[in-house]
This record gives sequence, structure tokens and C-alpha cells, in this order.
Amino acid sequence: MKNRKALFPGLPVLVMIMLVGTALLADGFIVIPRPPRPGPPTPFPLQVVRHDVRVEIDGQIATTTVDQEFYNPNSSRLEGFYLFPLPAGAVINKFSMWIDGRETQAELLDAAKARGIYEDIVRRLRDPALLEYDGRGVFRMRVFPIEPRSRKRIRISYHEVLEKSNGSIAYLYPLGTEKFSSRAIPEVSIVVNIHSPAGLAAVHCPTHRVTVARPAPGRATVSYADRDALPDSDFRLFITPAAGRFSFSLLAFRPGGQEGTFFLSAAPNVSAGRDEVSPKDIAFVVDTSGSMAGNAMEQARSAMSYCLGRLNRHDRFTIIRFATEAESLFPEAAAASPANLARAREFVAGWQAAGGTNCEEALKQALNAGEGSGRSRLVVLVTDGRPTIGETNENALLRLVTRARHAQGNLRLFPVAIGSEINTHLLDKMAEETGTFRTYIAGGEEIESGISRFYDKIGSPVLSDVRLQISGNVRAAQLHPREMPDLYKGSDLTVVGRYQGSGPATIILSGRVNGRPEEFTFQADFPAESLDHDFLPPLWAARRVGYLLDQIRLHGENGELVDEVTRLARQYGIVTPYTSYLIVEDEKVRRERGDLAENDMTTGGIAPAAAQEQQREFSAMKDKSGTASVRASSELQKLNQARAVAETRSGGGSAPGQDRPVRTVKGGAFYFSNNAWVDARIQERGRLPVSRIAFASEAYFALLKKRPELAPLLALGRSIRFVEGRRIVEIFDPGQAAD
Repeated sequence: MKNRKALFPGLPVLVMIMLVGTALLADGFIVIPRPPRPGPPTPFPLQVVRHDVRVEIDGQIATTTVDQEFYNPNSSRLEGFYLFPLPAGAVINKFSMWIDGRETQAELLDAAKARGIYEDIVRRLRDPALLEYDGRGVFRMRVFPIEPRSRKRIRISYHEVLEKSNGSIAYLYPLGTEKFSSRAIPEVSIVVNIHSPAGLAAVHCPTHRVTVARPAPGRATVSYADRDALPDSDFRLFITPAAGRFSFSLLAFRPGGQEGTFFLSAAPNVSAGRDEVSPKDIAFVVDTSGSMAGNAMEQARSAMSYCLGRLNRHDRFTIIRFATEAESLFPEAAAASPANLARAREFVAGWQAAGGTNCEEALKQALNAGEGSGRSRLVVLVTDGRPTIGETNENALLRLVTRARHAQGNLRLFPVAIGSEINTHLLDKMAEETGTFRTYIAGGEEIESGISRFYDKIGSPVLSDVRLQISGNVRAAQLHPREMPDLYKGSDLTVVGRYQGSGPATIILSGRVNGRPEEFTFQADFPAESLDHDFLPPLWAARRVGYLLDQIRLHGENGELVDEVTRLARQYGIVTPYTSYLIVEDEKVRRERGDLAENDMTTGGIAPAAAQEQQREFSAMKDKSGTASVRASSELQKLNQARAVAETRSGGGSAPGQDRPVRTVKGGAFYFSNNAWVDARIQERGRLPVSRIAFASEAYFALLKKRPELAPLLALGRSIRFVEGRRIVEIFDPGQAAD
């Protein structure tokens, strides 16, 4: 207590803010000893106007520099203390704050002293947010003066040695600052420069949407920028150094006594040379019917010119245009020679948009071109309409692809659809049958750029007919993607799944390289218990929900699938208009049966207009054409391929059917309902005994001391209901009624 009194002498109340950056890094915050004006304390007297983070990672050494700027909007001068919770193992390198032109000194406090400061703030401010940093040291400095209507800039830099485990190097910058700020930050940016002396196979950020540039072998730059943003999760980055021809990494999350979740990444280590990729046979099948007239046809010609210019020298190709009838440039795939490419450009330049849409004839020609070559066979189908001539039945056209797929196991058909007047079910089933992905180019979007981006992904195959096997004392199940896609230069394979058992395991990735069967082996360790990567369960659940909803959309409803979708979506906070409707309907039925009490509802009531809109969205998901059908296909594919938690909530950050926020803590979802954060698992556990503990009481801190892993959960707020073992713990705020 002596240290607390020295830091906050005679404080009747503390006023705190946290400097925030959008889904970024640990931020410092300023504690103000006295309210800026008479009357009730202002929880956030200062504003954060800028937050810039720069990180240099060289091998396993990381140097992080945080540049923060605070603004005092009040008419009075303020005095406070700057606190910066340190990541585990970090060492402060430089610190700068300018006061009257001079740098101010600061001090480091160990974890025990820091805990005393945090608990004191919780008691006095009635804000548990700092419990998230329990167990870490703190960097402390007195800040004075903070002049009225002026800015205060602080810069801090620290070093740390990053850990390498199961093939990947992990970088973490602790965040969770939304709870500390009442308004969004105008400018947030983070740039991470990576240098891997051994080479760089893959860089993955599973928590936020970032851009990754690869300017040179062994180097990458990861960038994040946003405006007017409020973050609510840590920023995590995983770096896979190159090792042999294929690099692997494995992440795992497993609470004690429960099934585990894993994330596997495999990336080919291919240099800039084109000789290291497999030659392919590719057929471009392009719709030139009357609906493609005007700008669409001009852009289609330009897109084809782009693709032709990026064929590899050992590739073979043909082009098939189709309208009322189909016309093929070559009867079979021909070499990508200068003469043949010149013929192709002349062929494309002569296209005119007219006639109907004879998809059947074009498909037959494309599926037969290059048959039996033994190479990777790609068919790119570009269309903006439904079949109108020849065979128009969806199932009959799909059978053409199915037969070709069975006869030629190396066949891949990639649908590229323009606009919304197409049969999404037909195109999506073609992609599903041949193990590919679909690409939709919205009306008004540039066709040329859309097709160019698509071709860049599939232009250089490295490993085809991919198979994944995990052996040892581990049993893996419910892997997504269900069918392993081919691997291309510049891409990586990411697989999420569940596992039982633990210990050493052998992971074998097999396939065909240049027509030859090859396999690549990786040794990994699946932990019996690990709480390090709590973003993995919602990431796995998002992919599984996307897959299940796709099955419902394309193949019809099934009671078991619907039940699993609603359970997973509720448990892990997966929010889409489609899952929202299913969950609301499910809870209505359960409440009528008496399975749910009124206060157990995570979604609660819903306005009739909102309910009708959700029903329309869910019904439109099953439509075969139209804007809603295209949107449903695109959103579900995003869930199917989700690589970051930010991509798992296409409906935003609200609970199904409501504007209530949802947060993921320790792998599970918590919904804000009736002024409390409610564990989604409560609905699934039935009637359990309830233990009530007052917020900030002695029992509250005793629970935290006994179960320190609960700190991130308790940091949610003053009122929480969560499952602990065979009971429900209810943290309640005794002063809430008086607030």
C-alpha cells in the first residue's frame, strides 16, 4: 500500500484514460489525480488524437516504437501519471516526453508493484479494465503540466526477444483499449518491417485486416491504418521463416480437459524464377453474349490480354468464346509460344458482344481440351448471365463437370461471375465439385482489375492434388477447408481444425509437383493445455459455420446442420444476417418449450421490422440469382476462407438480432445483455448453481488471485455471468443502482 499512496496521495477519485489504437498494440494511459472541473468526475478527460506504431523485426529480435499524442480539451491545467503496461520480457530502450523543452525521467516497476497500482485503480475508479494487464510490469512517469487545449506527445521504444515454436515466430502487442476510451481515435497506424535471414515463407495476422508487401526475399512489410476507430483485441503476428522447399507452422489453443483447436499453415518456398512452378493447361472460357456489350466487352478483352501476358513459358492454353454458339481458338491446348500468343490476341480483339448464352457447348469444348495430359488442368469460366441456349438445366450442366472431374482428377474449374444475373448455385457447385473458389465481380466494378487479381492467385501452380495427414497421439477432426486446395506461388495453405490427444505428431503434406508425387513432412507438438491463442476457436467456428451455411444454401436444409450452425454461431459470436435469423428462431422455440428462462436469452427481443428483414435475408440466401444471392455466396465464401478474427463477423460487432456488442474472451463469446456480459455457454449448460460475488470485493480479488487466468474475462466489466466448472459465477456491481 505504501507504493500506491506515493503514486496517488490523498485521491478521492481517479480519472483514467487509455490511449487506443485500432486493434494494435499495448498503449500507455494517463491517470489524472483530480477531475478537471467541479462536480462528478469525467471518466475520460483527455482525448487521443494520434497513435503511430513502428516495429522492426530482425530474426527473433523486435524493436517497437509507440508515438502517442494526447489532447486536453478542458479549460484547466491538468497533472497526471503516465503508465505503460509492459509486454512480458520487454526491455525499455528509449523514452521521450517533452516538458518545457526537456526530456522527463521515468521509472520501471515490477509486476508485483504494478499489480498494486492496478488493483487500486479498480477499487477507486470502479473500472476493472486494467486487470487485463495483471502479471506485467509497468513503466511510470509524472506528467505535468498538461496545459488547457494543448497536446502532449509521448514516445516510447522497447526491445524484446520473440519466441519461436512449432515453426513460427510470434509477435504480440497487448491491446484491449476500447474500454478505456469514450471516443474513437482520429488516426491510427502500425507498420511492421520484417527481415528473416533464413528467408520468409509466410506472414500471417489472424486478428486484424492488414496488407502485406514482399519487396524482396526474406523481407516483408505489414501495414495497418484506420481512422476514427476503437480496438478491442490484441494485435498478433506470426512469421514463418523459410525451411526447405515447404515451411510449416502450427498454433494451438486448448483449455484444460477440453477439445483443442489448431491452425496449420504451409507455404511453398519458391524463388522469383518461373522454372520452379508446375506447367499447366488452361482454358479461358469467356461469355461474349449480348449482355456483355459496351464497356464490359472492352474490359474483358483487356483482362484476357493481361492473363495471356502472364502465362508461364511451359504452359499450354486455349480460349473459348461463347454466345449463341461456342468457338475455340485451338481444338486442344497449345503451347504458349509467341506465335500462338499473337494468334490469341488477334482472336480476342475480334470479339463482338451478341447473341444468347450457350454455356453447355463451351463447357464441353473446355473440358475436353488437353484431356489426359497429366498436367494441372484449369478452366476459367467468365460469364455475366444464366444459360439460355442448349442445355439450361443446372443439374445437367453440373453433371458435365462431375464426369470430367472423375475422369481427370487434376481438373479445376474457377467460376468468375460478373454482375448479379447469373446462377450462383450452378457456379458455386462447379467450384465445390472441383475444389476451387468462386470470384464475383459486382456490377459497376472494373472487370479487368477483378479478373487480373483472380489470375494472379492461380497463375503459377506449385503443388496439386493436395492431401494432408496428421498422425501420432493426436486425432484431428472437422478440418476446414474440407478439401485441400491446390497451392500456387505466393500463396499458402491454412487449415483449422479440432483435435484430441496431445504430444508429438507428424504432419505430412502430399501432392503432385510437375506431375510427380511428392510429400513433405513436419514434426509438431500438440499441447494438452494452452491458452495462448484464444482467437483460434472463433476462427475455426467461422469457417465451419460458413461451410455449413453453404451446404444449406446449395443442397437444402437439414435439421442437424441448422442446429449446429445456431449452436456454433451463438457460442463463438459468429454474426451474419443468416445466422442471426436462425438463432432468433431457435431461441423462440426453446423459450416456448421452457428450455430458456427470460434472462438466459442472449438475443432477447427483436423488433418486428428487424425480424422481417432477417427472414428476407435468410430466404434470399437460397435464391439462385440476384443481388442477394451473390452477396450470400460472397459472404459465405469469406467465412469459409477466414484467416483473421476480424473477418468472422460480417454482420458487424453486434449480437444476432440486436445492436448489443459481442466480445470473444479465452475462445468463447460474451454478449452484452441486460447491462451485463453473459457467457454464451450458459444456454448450453442447463441449470447450474450460481455463486454471486460483488465487484471489487475481497472475494473478487481472492478469485483473481486463485484463478489469474480469469483476468481478461473480469476485465470485461463490473457485471459478468460466466461458467466456471460446474457453476455459474455472477459478478455484480453493488453500486450499479446508485450510478
